[in-house]
Amino acid sequence: MKANHSTVTFNGRGAPGVAPDARGRAGRVWPWVNWGLAFTTVPGAVFVMLFALGAVLSTDGCGGRRCPNLGRGGIDFGVAFYGAPAVAVAVIAVSFFTAKRRSGIAVPLCGWALLVADVLVMAATVIA
Repeated sequence: MKANHSTVTFNGRGAPGVAPDARGRAGRVWPWVNWGLAFTTVPGAVFVMLFALGAVLSTDGCGGRRCPNLGRGGIDFGVAFYGAPAVAVAVIAVSFFTAKRRSGIAVPLCGWALLVADVLVMAATVIA
């Protein structure tokens, strides 16, 4: 018998699989990247909350005639302030199910996109 494919193994179901060392370090890096991005949404949410506080405090002395560029209703403080920690908690919770998958990186990236959009909307509301 010739050993043409010596790296091919059989898993428990009898189907051919890949040798255990063929995945290398790349298979073990993705969960760390996913969890790293997921947990960094917490300081990102803190930044968004501080930015929201600064944006609201900057409009403290504004009235109808003093700040005509503030817009119709100003900032929706509830969504801007309490939405950021909700996004961080949701990203971490969903990452428990998706962190080991290669496509699971989409969860923390979407969370970061929501946090950045929150800051951009607040900045556009206050500045414009």
